[in-house]
Amino acid sequence: MRSKRVTVRKVLSRVVAALAATVVVTLLLPVAPASAHGQLATSTPLKGTVVREPLTQLALYFTEKPASNAHFTISGPDGSRVDSGWSYGEPKRLDKPVTEYFMVNGVFEPRLYHTGFPAMVTVAHWPAKGRYTASYLSVASDGEAVRGEVTFDYQGRGTAAPAGWSAPTAGPDPALLAQAEGEGSTNPAASGSPVGPTGAPASPPAGAAQAQRD
Repeated sequence: MRSKRVTVRKVLSRVVAALAATVVVTLLLPVAPASAHGQLATSTPLKGTVVREPLTQLALYFTEKPASNAHFTISGPDGSRVDSGWSYGEPKRLDKPVTEYFMVNGVFEPRLYHTGFPAMVTVAHWPAKGRYTASYLSVASDGEAVRGEVTFDYQGRGTAAPAGWSAPTAGPDPALLAQAEGEGSTNPAASGSPVGPTGAPASPPAGAAQAQRD
């Protein structure tokens, strides 16, 4: 009887040791870096900050030029939108470079990007103090979706809406949604002529030749 107990103990000890070794190896293995490209690098205002003056535009800086049919919104404390279109801004050198990873021969290789490519989103008015959210959806030059949001607290004075103002309700371009879900071509112009930031027919996203910013 004793020998059976000893045998069971030995087996259990070996199982526990094997499980422990597996856990250790798993923890020591390097985590594969995210390979998403064209991501948000910085913004004005920064996420989580307090804004005390009524800005006319918000600037979202990406590691490559956003797609011409990218979709941007700004929502106020009550959820209503206060955005009024967007346009490309002048690229600027980032205070802190951004690292993105590319798969090369089965290995992730880091690349540093020092330039931010901005989307300037116009703010029609500031109806109230409180939390505002700037959301974005685009597709990078590698066909991957670029989506997220920047939230901040507005504590400045309220401003009136422009004459005849009506909060926008339009959602993302269907072609953009198809690309973001991996159902369409990686070329934004391939499924027609979506409207670009200035209202003109859209063209393929720039910046692809740089593989997202140098």
